[in-house]
Order: sequence, then C-alpha cells, then structure tokens
Amino acid sequence: MISAREVVERAGIDVTILIDRLTSAATAELSAVYRYTILTVHPLGFADEGLHQILKDIRDEDRRHFDALVSRIHELDGRLPEDIRQFLEGGPARPEDSSADAEDPVTALVEEVRRAVHPYGGLCDLTVSRDQRTYLLARAIHNEKIEHVAWLEEFQGTGPPGRFHRGFRGRSPFLARLPAAPEGTEPPV
Repeated sequence: MISAREVVERAGIDVTILIDRLTSAATAELSAVYRYTILTVHPLGFADEGLHQILKDIRDEDRRHFDALVSRIHELDGRLPEDIRQFLEGGPARPEDSSADAEDPVTALVEEVRRAVHPYGGLCDLTVSRDQRTYLLARAIHNEKIEHVAWLEEFQGTGPPGRFHRGFRGRSPFLARLPAAPEGTEPPV
C-alpha cells in the first residue's frame, strides 16, 4: 500500500518542507490555545462577557485546528518533538505589542488573528492541485481564521453584523466537513 507521504512526493511537493510548515502552523495553534485560555481566565481588563465568549470559541476552534494539523503531520510520517519546550521553540514569535499593553486591546487581538490567517494561504498555494487532503485542511482552517477576524470586528463594531450566531461559533464548521483520515493513519493516543 502506498503511503500518504509517497503520494504527496509523487505530486512534486517536498514533504519535508510541507511537514515543517504544518508543524509551524500547529505550534502557532497550540500557542494560541494557551494565549486565549489565559485571556479568558485572566481577562486583562476585558470586562465584556461577549468578548470572553468569542475568545473561548476561538480557543476551541484553534484546539481543533491543532489536532487536525497534528493528524496530517502524522499521516505524512512526520513526528513532533516529545518535549513541549522543543516543539514551541520552533514556533512563531509572539507579537511584540501584547494586547494587554495596547491602547485598544480588541484592535490588537484583531490584528493578531489577522496575522494567523496568512500561513494557511501559503499552505493552500503549496498544495493546490497536488495534495488535496492538505489543501482542504489548510483552506478549512483559513476560512475559520477569517471568521475569527469577523467575530472580533463585529464585536468591535468595525465589521458587518450577523456573525455572532450561537451554535455556530466554536464548532469548527469548515473542518467538520472534511472527510475522515484514511484507515490506519490516526495518530497514536
């Protein structure tokens, strides 16, 4: 049986580079989960319950993103470091101006979430027409990141209304539409 890695290599993608980019994205997602957990527990001046809920929903979706990225890395025969410190060292640097220190913390959060969209566009460009599974994953996460920006902009009053639908936010609707991983490719528990 041909492995997922071989299929992607035959399509002309350098799998080592792809795994590095997926790992970087997974590191950013895990860092975001941690950051939003801290912001929701210790809100750093965020008194609005609506913002707390948005941050919790973003955190929940980012955790799903992390899980999906790790699964794809495993499917491609990639491995993550067992030591979390080593894993996080290779991740993106935190923004220099923390939202806690910014004049308008919500604006800082919007900018931070906007920056989180870009790596997925690059993954889409790398895999389009050559690695459908990774392309669909990257596109799903890209779409959900754009939704995160929209939620925060609507809360802030700078975006169009109508994105705060209960029951939709926090459930990763784009990821949920993806087909299940092929048999025998789930990461070990």
